[in-house]
Amino acid sequence: MRLYFCSDLHASDRCWLKFLAAPKFYGADVIIIGGDITGKFIVPIIAQPGGTWTSQYMGVERRLASRDDVARLAAMISNAGSYPVEMSLEEYGSYDGRQERIDGLFGVQVLERVRHWVQLADERLANVDARCFVQGANDDFLEVDDVLRTSRRIEVPEGRVVDVDGFQMLSVGYGNPTPWNCPRDISEEELGERIERLTPEIVDMRRAIFNLHVPPWGSQLDLAPRLDADFNVVATSSGEPEMVPVGSTAVHDAIVRHQPLLGLHGHIHESKGIKRLGATIIANPGSEYQEGLLDGVLIDLDPSEGVVNIQLVTG
Repeated sequence: MRLYFCSDLHASDRCWLKFLAAPKFYGADVIIIGGDITGKFIVPIIAQPGGTWTSQYMGVERRLASRDDVARLAAMISNAGSYPVEMSLEEYGSYDGRQERIDGLFGVQVLERVRHWVQLADERLANVDARCFVQGANDDFLEVDDVLRTSRRIEVPEGRVVDVDGFQMLSVGYGNPTPWNCPRDISEEELGERIERLTPEIVDMRRAIFNLHVPPWGSQLDLAPRLDADFNVVATSSGEPEMVPVGSTAVHDAIVRHQPLLGLHGHIHESKGIKRLGATIIANPGSEYQEGLLDGVLIDLDPSEGVVNIQLVTG
């Protein structure tokens, strides 16, 4: 069985289309997204008097003279993982200082993008002989799972142990606390409990895959820049970001305790790699979604031999 795993697409349309092409491109029998499928920002495209538009994007004030210009910018924004929203000057002003109204608009955009992705998956995987698993993670609203479950082709593995061609996959997309108080941030204690509730269903840890969004603490797959109290990156004396472990102790302890065959993780975009934690092979494909690059891990599994081959890939 060939398995393709990626994570942290963060609403990048281009990355989603590449993910749906993974069965054909990589010859994968199973494709998995380990969470964080939604974006972080709305980018207004504001209609101006005289039939033009303006938009502030990537630090640049953009002036658009035609509908074609608007469409091109909207595609660029969507491919980089944000949500373009056309609006009038009056509508734009109506959001000023009204965070609740902004949050409402953001929620609508998030769910609309996921619905569009479900439609694409159902169309493009209709005649593809591959299983597709997608779960939410700490950045994703709980409502995202409900939309994913409307798909005819996407399976949502969150909080379950699923049989995958003779292997068992345990999935938890929730994460340990972050500075941003994300929708699925929970305590280390609760995260550990969510994992341990599922482990009795595993028949043989030598054929178990732990699909846990957050990497194990101290695994070198969890290194991220240290932030100060104002969320600024702390630099070393050489000017480089000071990297510190920010993974989960609960995930670390669960893997050390149970020693599954394989651990699949994401969350920390900067820390792509393949490591070992005891007898367990652990991997984080990283993420470059803003560039439209889809980082993944390609794994060949055999019921008698376990992991036959594992490699990082980018497409």
